[in-house]
Amino acid sequence: EKLDLGPDVLHGGNSLNSQCPRFEPQLGAGACKATVAPDSCEWSWLSHRCEKEVDPPGYFHKTACSRDSTKLAESCKVWQRFKKPHPSRNCLIVDMCGEKPQEQKCLVMTGNLKVEVLNTSAYENTTLIAGAMQTALVSTLGVSSSNVLVLQVRGGVYTWPDWASRPLQPGGPPRRQRLLQERVLQVSGGNSSGANSSSLQASLSDWIDQFGSGDPIVENGHGYLKFAIIEMPDSLMPDSIPGKASALATAFNTQIGTDSALGSVSFTPWPPTFLHDDEYTAETKQEYQESLRTTEESRPKGTDSGKTTTKTMKGSTTVATKETKGPSGSTADATTTTG
Repeated sequence: EKLDLGPDVLHGGNSLNSQCPRFEPQLGAGACKATVAPDSCEWSWLSHRCEKEVDPPGYFHKTACSRDSTKLAESCKVWQRFKKPHPSRNCLIVDMCGEKPQEQKCLVMTGNLKVEVLNTSAYENTTLIAGAMQTALVSTLGVSSSNVLVLQVRGGVYTWPDWASRPLQPGGPPRRQRLLQERVLQVSGGNSSGANSSSLQASLSDWIDQFGSGDPIVENGHGYLKFAIIEMPDSLMPDSIPGKASALATAFNTQIGTDSALGSVSFTPWPPTFLHDDEYTAETKQEYQESLRTTEESRPKGTDSGKTTTKTMKGSTTVATKETKGPSGSTADATTTTG
């Protein structure tokens, strides 16, 4: 085929070794900077085949740097092929949830926050604290408000998701293997902020373990909260989260209405727990049922507890409600929350 290249295009007129731009994974995030293709460049037949016949900068650049939510698995595979971590997308989602886009809303992160309390009068209502921190986590981490749960502020009651009282499917959902924490440690570095008592340390050791019902809201100048982020977006990189702690404290103070409520904030211990939503749901429901049994067993023997019902309170707090008989034979609703 004869091409009319114009009078200014001369044979041998291009400078030697004018290589076409291509994917350079050693640059990390810099590999995905916008490229400007020259008027002409060298792109060998082998490159053409290796890059799946995609024009420069080629298939690997296009796929590795894609922001298409349906191409997460392909994007992660390119970086893994070159033994480099993805600089901008959370490939833990692929590891935990699978390669199919419709399965990739399964990743749950659960953990604890240790906050330095500077103003105890601004940090005494656990309900307000939970609401302010939920809003602060949403804005700081860039996630949907419906996907952020503040499960418990130390010194307050545990807030069960509104689905916790629903029965498990027969046999329960399949148990998923938890993500190896060492992988997150490799990219983020591990640290465990010191706890002040063995009971507090035990409560921080696992996401499902509640703070004690008689625990103080503030102890030795610090407060603690349990949280969960469900359906983690691929744009939220685990190794970036500890660096957002200062912004989280600022956002919380803004919500409270004073710039001196909290000083420092830390995610403790780090890394937190990452797990499949099936496992998170199953363990939450099982723990909820266990809390009901514990409450029932703690009642004085001989007490007629009557029929048990479940009420879901505003704010997604699920509590157990029992009909009890008073001294005169009257009945009343006694609401029991688990701390």
